[in-house]
Amino acid sequence: MFGGLRPVRESPMPGESDLELTYGWIAVRTVAVAAMLALGAGVFAAGQRATAPARGTRNVTTVDCAASLGSGINTRRGFCDVIIAATPAESVSMTIPAHTGTATLQFDLHNRFSLPTAAVPTVLAFARHESTVSVIRGTGETIGQAVVVREFRTVADLFDQIGGGTRPGGVKAVAPGPPEPVRFTIPAGVASVGIVGARLRVLTRLNGAETFDTPGRPVAIVSNLRLNYTPR
Repeated sequence: MFGGLRPVRESPMPGESDLELTYGWIAVRTVAVAAMLALGAGVFAAGQRATAPARGTRNVTTVDCAASLGSGINTRRGFCDVIIAATPAESVSMTIPAHTGTATLQFDLHNRFSLPTAAVPTVLAFARHESTVSVIRGTGETIGQAVVVREFRTVADLFDQIGGGTRPGGVKAVAPGPPEPVRFTIPAGVASVGIVGARLRVLTRLNGAETFDTPGRPVAIVSNLRLNYTPR
């Protein structure tokens, strides 16, 4: 028996030897094994095609941050503030090398939580943030918007903490919440893009509901930025 298969006959037919029956069963097993291997190879190849990057495309991860926050103590990611601004240079910007067709921008968008001091009771530390950002062309026109909404109660609600600060453990007083993956198709002919803040809505137990949309204010954090494009 092999793989749940049995010979179609348990004994030789008249005029057929035991050896002939055995060879016939080996042939059946050989065909079955070959078929299963071919099926497995087809599935593996399909999986490779699904995960492999598109042929001829390249990625760029170079980012210019007007306000770099530093690196996460756990993920080692670099984090940038997203600031309410009219141009990419005032917030977060990326240059797309010479390319053909559209490009794809991907990044992780985080709420920007201020960490309470140890003296603040946990019940008063609650904060709900709704951060809206815009992806814009280098010339300022909007390509699209993205929103991330998360809640903070304790440090367990954070994605990471950022080193280089004066808080216990050497962390900063602001930290990124869990990421919201974002993906935008950048139109053909665009040479650079930016991520700027649009609006921040905050709900806390101390101050209730507030909305912030003043230029120069950080409203969110971004990380893991990459641009995929087809070079000329």
